[in-house]
Amino acid sequence: MHRPACALLALLAAAAVVSAHDDPPANDFRLTGWAEIPSTYRHPGPVSGQFTTGPVNGVTPPYEGQPIPGFSGVIPGNPKKGTFIGLPDNGFGAQGNSADFVIGFYEFVPDFKTKGDGTTSRGPVTVMSFTPFSDPNGLLDLSYVAGGPVYLRQNYYPTGAQIPVDPAIRNRRLLTGADFDVESIARMDDGSIWIGEEFGPYLLHFGADGRLLSAPVRHPVLRAPQNPQNATQGPANLPSSRGFESMTRNRDGSRLYVTTEASINSETDKRVLEIYEFDTRRERYTGRSFRYAKDSSDPITGGSNNATNVFVTGDMTHLAGDRYVMIERDDFQGPPTAANPPYQKKLYLFDLSEVDGTTGLLRKRLLVDLLDIADPRDIGGPLLAIPADRFNFPLQSVESVTPIDSHTLLVGLDNNYPGGNGRVPGTPDGTEIITLRSAAALKTLRVGGTGHRHDGRD
Repeated sequence: MHRPACALLALLAAAAVVSAHDDPPANDFRLTGWAEIPSTYRHPGPVSGQFTTGPVNGVTPPYEGQPIPGFSGVIPGNPKKGTFIGLPDNGFGAQGNSADFVIGFYEFVPDFKTKGDGTTSRGPVTVMSFTPFSDPNGLLDLSYVAGGPVYLRQNYYPTGAQIPVDPAIRNRRLLTGADFDVESIARMDDGSIWIGEEFGPYLLHFGADGRLLSAPVRHPVLRAPQNPQNATQGPANLPSSRGFESMTRNRDGSRLYVTTEASINSETDKRVLEIYEFDTRRERYTGRSFRYAKDSSDPITGGSNNATNVFVTGDMTHLAGDRYVMIERDDFQGPPTAANPPYQKKLYLFDLSEVDGTTGLLRKRLLVDLLDIADPRDIGGPLLAIPADRFNFPLQSVESVTPIDSHTLLVGLDNNYPGGNGRVPGTPDGTEIITLRSAAALKTLRVGGTGHRHDGRD
């Protein structure tokens, strides 16, 4: 989701530096597909954007219907139909401006562009359906969202501008971006869906029809600034909008692995995150966790001892066994010639069985630098400052990754509509989706090295 610009922009612009992990990937990935939902897409539904301000990138709210502000998570849908499920976040970037954005998931079919045509055009995407999240059984109570779920309010703001909640939201008990900030998604074998979100942070369990199946699961330690428990259990211990950005299931669905976008406040080394293990059958945390370290941003910020870190996670997905892929990204966007170009848009492989015996951190291996992707078919066309046989994904919130066949990963964008403008400055990004094919089968990829074995299920 959208975040404020970092105060380090000027320093980053002046720094001619490289990532702390600049070794080339050991495995070759190449671009095989590019598609996009245009930023102008509107899905039928309540008027939205009434609590936002504008114009931004030439777009003035409110909007007739519901825009798609990109996807914070994508998973395969029906493989026979070539469908995918995409999860937008809470809408417009904050709890206070998203009360009229209905949260839920889209089913869509991309028609990927697979060969160059001399242009930067992308393949079209057909949006098939939208399933809203709802609470028809009244499982939510006033302890989950400050002031109660938005569908119970006659007006969103108690003072100031009075904007009635749309009757469709209130009558159908639909959930909105004022209720939860949904960021990550995993589907179970029975068709139900687990969601990781940021306002608790909570884990939410929905049926295939979007109905909430059980009360939100609170984390035993983590508390976001929006968490209503802060009044009784102490202040927030996470920065705002840094909750459960990345989550995936294991092979048999008995476990979820979930982590935050940024470190807990008490962590002195701001590279380090905890990946928490969750038992889906008992609907509770197991108590087991793993320490993962993002790359150091000290070389580009001028910091020291990793006391600050401007890199965050974007998503996580399961490959095989105990092996997973993590997105690491920064908040910058634009071509290499931009005033403040991105530095960190990368996919890392890690293995829960491989822990460094000295640091206690999970080992990881760079798989793909999304700012420098092989494009032998010139699918991307004439991108600014990019050679014809290369492609880049210089977009702010790269927040979706999932395997789609034995050799291919899909990567998708949360475009922060209308704020993201990494492809063409001043023009809102659409929801870009790319496919990356590995020369080797994904299940054969290894981190390498030895470490302490993880005794959980694969």
